Amino acid sequence: MSLRHFVADNAEAIGRGLEGFCALHADLVALHRDPRYVVRAEPAVDKVALVSGGGSGHEPLHAGFVGVGMLDAAVPGEVFASPSALQVRAATRAVDTGKGVLHIVKNYTGDVINFRLAAEACRSAGVEVATVIVDDDVPSAVRGSTPGRRGTVATVVVEKVCGAAAEAGLGLTEVQALGQRVVDASRSVGVALSAGRSYGSGESTFDLADDELEYGVGIHGERGTDRITREPLDALVTRCLDTLAQDGDGLAGPQLLIVNGLGSTTPLELTAAYGVAASQLAERGIPVVRAMVGDLVTSLGMHGLSITLVAMDDELLGWWDATATTPSWAGAVAAPAVEPTVRTEAEAAEQAEAAVTVDPAVSAWAQGVLDTIAQWSSALGELDRLSGDGDFGDNLATAAERARLDDGSHPLIALSDAFAGIGGSSGPMLAVWFSAMARHLGTGIDAAAVAAALSDGVEAVRELGGAEPGDRTMVDAMAPAAETAAETAAETGDGSSVSTTEVIRAAASAARRGADRTSELVARKGRASYLGDTVTGAPDPGAVAVALFLDAATKAFT
Repeated sequence: MSLRHFVADNAEAIGRGLEGFCALHADLVALHRDPRYVVRAEPAVDKVALVSGGGSGHEPLHAGFVGVGMLDAAVPGEVFASPSALQVRAATRAVDTGKGVLHIVKNYTGDVINFRLAAEACRSAGVEVATVIVDDDVPSAVRGSTPGRRGTVATVVVEKVCGAAAEAGLGLTEVQALGQRVVDASRSVGVALSAGRSYGSGESTFDLADDELEYGVGIHGERGTDRITREPLDALVTRCLDTLAQDGDGLAGPQLLIVNGLGSTTPLELTAAYGVAASQLAERGIPVVRAMVGDLVTSLGMHGLSITLVAMDDELLGWWDATATTPSWAGAVAAPAVEPTVRTEAEAAEQAEAAVTVDPAVSAWAQGVLDTIAQWSSALGELDRLSGDGDFGDNLATAAERARLDDGSHPLIALSDAFAGIGGSSGPMLAVWFSAMARHLGTGIDAAAVAAALSDGVEAVRELGGAEPGDRTMVDAMAPAAETAAETAAETGDGSSVSTTEVIRAAASAARRGADRTSELVARKGRASYLGDTVTGAPDPGAVAVALFLDAATKAFT
């Protein structure tokens, strides 16, 4: 059944919606109809101007944050589509006071291209333009990759901090630097129970069964990075916080916590999620110094939410707390709802008693991975020097040193945490591989569980890094291992311990063959891709490592 709306189509929703919005808030904003953009009702003078924008359907972003202390102009495109360069150019020139204009751009290809074209045109006309690209969505990509992470809720934080600084008279370079600091300190993850539906047609971009949840969703109605079984709120929030904590250098210091609704999530659900997140962060020793809950960046009527964390220092807090007057800015709670806690030794011992229970073979495999790294890290480093910068072996050794298999968590999650902390691209790839497999390898492991683990593992890596078989990456070992495991499990199918062992042995053999074949491939992803066919003749070190790790599994699952 299609979802009905009170408007006939997207065009009517945007046109009439903006007319009504600007009429309702005529004291704050005004609508320029052709080309379309929203500006302050009373233009600012003698300050850096801020312009942002993107597809419609994300309201209150961006027009809701036009006003004193935030944006000078917002440029709405069609639903989930970038505004044109003509729109952006016109808005930029309209709000320029001679102090320069900062473009705040979510990292989507259309937005980046059109804002770039507009900036170049404005510079040619004598307007100084700087840009901040927001890329906070952790599941969508490794930060710094191409095209990189999507920009989501951290966009509002950049608009608020930069808006306050511009209002106070800081120059363009200083305001841009502040915006980049916010981006670098921001991490987000989104989940959804259903997609939003377009106006008129009522079509949605994905459908879910009652027991399914889309994990890692964006804000354009697109599917997530993983489709998982629905789980209780506490477990889901834990998963989200783990995703954010495993990114970059992890979580540390005072945080701004935002729980954002994606369009049709009820306030009770959002505040419930906030309560769980604040409590869990306190248990991790992470102080929440500011908080916001509500619809800030939506996706039409998506039933979902996102969690954003931004590491705050005194300067950023000062700009965040500065007064802003816009149609949709409500301010933030200034004090944490839950005080951070520090575990005592007794509490740590109690937690250890409640440690995760897994099949002994899984623990043995995790230890086998560490033993493999100890044995092979130097050789893998030498191999990496032929195709990259030679740090792969050292990074593996660093991860092995940091791994804590005795901390009571799932041993594969412990490995994931260790790999997530080593930086580069291979570390996060191995982190998501082990993390995805951990969901299937607990207790009562059978052939189907092993096949599912390897399948989810390679899919998680492909989603994160964008690599496919033939690109000369670790996927060239992971993919054949997963395919062979699925085929072998289907042949045996009885769930016995023997069939489990056969599945793992077959997968490891396929991984070795896949790793060997990379010596004949030209790299299309990663640093080796910059060297073209000069690195053929030697296998990819990441693929070799995966094959070695699966060899360790054959010894553990016997």
